[in-house]
Amino acid sequence: MPATTTSATADPAPRRPFLYGYRAMTLISASLVGLLAWGAAACQSMEGGPVRSAAEYAERAAETRRAGDQTLNGLAPAPVQKGTAEKQASTSCVDDFGFDDAGVTRDEAAYEWRLDFASGADYRSAVDHLRATWTDRGLKVTDVAAQQPTGHSGAGLPGITTTDEHGVELSLVPDYYSGEPVVRADGGCVRHEYDPAYEEEGGY
Repeated sequence: MPATTTSATADPAPRRPFLYGYRAMTLISASLVGLLAWGAAACQSMEGGPVRSAAEYAERAAETRRAGDQTLNGLAPAPVQKGTAEKQASTSCVDDFGFDDAGVTRDEAAYEWRLDFASGADYRSAVDHLRATWTDRGLKVTDVAAQQPTGHSGAGLPGITTTDEHGVELSLVPDYYSGEPVVRADGGCVRHEYDPAYEEEGGY
């Protein structure tokens, strides 16, 4: 009886799902877009953020000052003396690498109010009251440990800080150098177009 032979039949190649190549290209394209967006954001961050208009900076400065005034006026017990708002500058809010074009400048939207309390006990009570006020607003309060500054007024007193609903950093602390209690409001460093018409509003 003649031997019978069976030929092995190769398994058919698996079928790729419909639009396999299209999906792969879509994923690659999406990844490239995401990478480019990340690179643009990182570049903008290195440059110091987007360039705002002079009006936008003036509004940010005014918003920051209002937040500081609200903090100051809500202190209880109230300080016996309240200083006027002093515009603050920061050595980090500068164009070190020459990113800014002509007509673009940088300013720190930050203010400080110097205070004088009747006693250290009054200051501590004001800190406790302000902590409760901020907590009731749903803000996260961070304690600042007592320092030993070179001055005497407020020396060794603790403080507190928070960030409000608009991203303004607020604090009631003794000044590191003088020891005097101060309220600070910092709206951050802003790159913006320069316009002399907004000098008074923006404080630059």
